[in-house]
Amino acid sequence: MHFSVFSDAEWLYPDSAHSALSGISLHLPRGGHDGAQLLGGILSGTLSAVLRWDGGRGPAVRLYRLLPVGVNENTSPTLMTTTDYESCREFVTRKAPFEVFDALKPLTEPEMPDGTRLALYLCAEAAADETPGEYSGTLTVTVGADKAELSVRCTVHAPVVPPPAQARLSMLNFFDYDGPVRQHGLVRGGADYWQAFRSYVRAQLDMRCTHILLPPGEAVYRDGAPAGFDFSFAQQAGRIALEEGAAFLCGGHVAHWHEWDDSEYYPNWDSTTGVSTPQGYLQLRLYFSQWAQVIRANGWQGRITQALADEPQTHNDKTYRVLAAICRKFLPGVPILDAVETTNLGGGVDIWVPKQDTYEKWREEYTALQAAGEEMWFYTCAFPAGPAMNRSMDLPLAVSRTVLWMGALYRLSGFLHWGFNYYIGDDIWHSACCPHKGALLPAGDAHIVYPGKDGRPWRSMRFEAQRAGAEDYELLMQAVDAAPGEADALIRTVCTTFRSYARSGTAVAAARLRLFRLLEEVARNG
Repeated sequence: MHFSVFSDAEWLYPDSAHSALSGISLHLPRGGHDGAQLLGGILSGTLSAVLRWDGGRGPAVRLYRLLPVGVNENTSPTLMTTTDYESCREFVTRKAPFEVFDALKPLTEPEMPDGTRLALYLCAEAAADETPGEYSGTLTVTVGADKAELSVRCTVHAPVVPPPAQARLSMLNFFDYDGPVRQHGLVRGGADYWQAFRSYVRAQLDMRCTHILLPPGEAVYRDGAPAGFDFSFAQQAGRIALEEGAAFLCGGHVAHWHEWDDSEYYPNWDSTTGVSTPQGYLQLRLYFSQWAQVIRANGWQGRITQALADEPQTHNDKTYRVLAAICRKFLPGVPILDAVETTNLGGGVDIWVPKQDTYEKWREEYTALQAAGEEMWFYTCAFPAGPAMNRSMDLPLAVSRTVLWMGALYRLSGFLHWGFNYYIGDDIWHSACCPHKGALLPAGDAHIVYPGKDGRPWRSMRFEAQRAGAEDYELLMQAVDAAPGEADALIRTVCTTFRSYARSGTAVAAARLRLFRLLEEVARNG
């Protein structure tokens, strides 16, 4: 039985040819991880795998079976997806439809033969106090009566990635609270539901999320009008998130526009009453007053932010300020955090989150806000499509990682993505492009985890890449503090804008090694 080894920053496919590598070589910082993909033949017997370190000492290891996922359409050059391959061939990895190994099923018990191509993912994770140095071991993979042994060499480098609670990079991935119902068949709010939610929170924290998005309060009606709001669901979600170790919570969005160029916002529970009207104010007054009581009763002051309305535009920035003023009256001291599509929200938002192309389009204005002391994150989503950095499954896998290198280059302090588990199609395994308003989102835009067994989420290779990028960001910012010119030059060997970047995982790995050496040299020289 033959296995070949691939980087964790390159896509692997069921029809991939074997590589020339047969030994596993990993490089990881303390507090961080590194991984490798292994490609074998057809799984014709019962599968098991175990790694043993020489002398019984080495970093913690996780083993997964890689599962193929179908990409049904390619990312469009402009918006959503396309079936016109000629229009996108310059930036996508393959012509759709195709299958790619993305989902990670934990290899915690023997796998039965199923006649599919066998691929594995090995991940080593070093503790923050791990002793730097070389570790070696052997990975033994058994398939039926066949056995393969692969050498593993792991170098733990001295630089330390801080835990998420002490991280420089903040991160928020929106959670779909109907997802466990739709994808796992659970009853919303039942005991099994909350156990599943706890597993999803753990996954978000493993990906280095610092903020957990809560659901908004639910309107309680009397005589057809809102008479109050029920925050019991949000309260339970918040309590679980903090029990699991989340650093911050984020109150759910309360309003939206009907069309992106509307001047008015409308509360979630009343699509006819504008927030800038007297009746809109009274409804929001009731909402935020009751929400403030929940925050105080749970002692969440200093641990919570508030989202108001996703993606305010130039057409509705004045109304957004009205909404923000109402929020601040009843939630004093609670930072407002929102994805934004304009620079004209000063005083209305505390944590700005422009889209990656919006930031570059108005970089001078956003840089001026940063220089004045405003907190600036960024986000990615389905628009713009094309080669713009995103975690689409037909863009290079390395991009899911290096998008956070761009965050370091631009000194952006946080990252947001809307799609943690928002897949709403009928078949997440064969149609990764999620339906949305009569079109399809780019493959993987709506989800970075898959529904696993017993209500637990399964990671993806894009999940691992985003986690790795967050770890890289921490080390890059350490380098920026010590040697900003050298750090920026290093980043630019991998990416210079959100559209100009190295497509190869090899280039990323080489730059990462240079980053380790730069930090080690800085430490030696004091």
